[in-house]
Amino acid sequence: MEDISVRAICDLHISSKSVVFSRGKHTKKSRLLLAQYLPLGGANATIVGLLCAMGLWLFAPQTAVAQNPVQRDPQALTILAQTITAGGGQELLASIQDFTETGTITYYWADQITGDVTIEGRGLHQFKVVADLPKGRRITVAGSEGGSLTEANGSVRSIPHQSAVGLGNLTLPCVLLSAAAQDPSMSVVYGGLVDHNGTQAYDIRLQRVYDTKQKTEQGTKEARDFYIDHSSYMVTAVSDQVHSGASQGDGIPHEILYSNYQSKSGLMTPLTVTETVRGVTTATMNLSQITFNSGLTSTEFTW
Repeated sequence: MEDISVRAICDLHISSKSVVFSRGKHTKKSRLLLAQYLPLGGANATIVGLLCAMGLWLFAPQTAVAQNPVQRDPQALTILAQTITAGGGQELLASIQDFTETGTITYYWADQITGDVTIEGRGLHQFKVVADLPKGRRITVAGSEGGSLTEANGSVRSIPHQSAVGLGNLTLPCVLLSAAAQDPSMSVVYGGLVDHNGTQAYDIRLQRVYDTKQKTEQGTKEARDFYIDHSSYMVTAVSDQVHSGASQGDGIPHEILYSNYQSKSGLMTPLTVTETVRGVTTATMNLSQITFNSGLTSTEFTW
């Protein structure tokens, strides 16, 4: 595969007079290159790309949280506590060992494609999406160290580490916030009350702090901004930047949007989950059923 940065790919779509970053106007080559870094959508059924769920985070412009020391902003932690309470409470969230969701998924590739989807998650990092599409089954599996995407034609590609990390608990953002509130190695920083997608929301950035330079750069790329509705305390979006691995500056703005919250076994659950890249929708999941703690094991997430 040609060595080309993600920024170059985006510039091709955004700046070129002949190519526009919108549905149906991607070249096969540019879709293939970009799709490596998008863990949920953004590619056709023969190439890589499951959305980097829950994607990683946009603090416009993207800037790194200082790695030393860990920042635990009291105002941010207070908002997290209110969000956790609104979501179902710390005790309930901590009790979730695994979950299974079913519904439909629509990919906005050159053509709009819809199929049934089953999502499985275990702990904070193991996650699987099985999409039954008209041309076959598309399976994405992720763990803390990486993952893989199996296309309907049987081809298998690896998922970059950042994308795999972003997939963990993609559809249940409150579980991630609950874990972050209890994790002393996670920086939690208040970004203010902002207008995000037309909604007044608290911007809370989460970023893990590592003790080596190499890991520090990794932590910067894994940073996430959670946008929390100021009145309902529901998470409305999680933003990040998808990186090619070359440098932090190569990031593409990427976001997961959450809506249609309903109570499922006491947990406020978003039943509509949408991925966007630079504001363009790449995939939408409409979920209908969810079950918790069915006893999923690590073998379900082998990649």
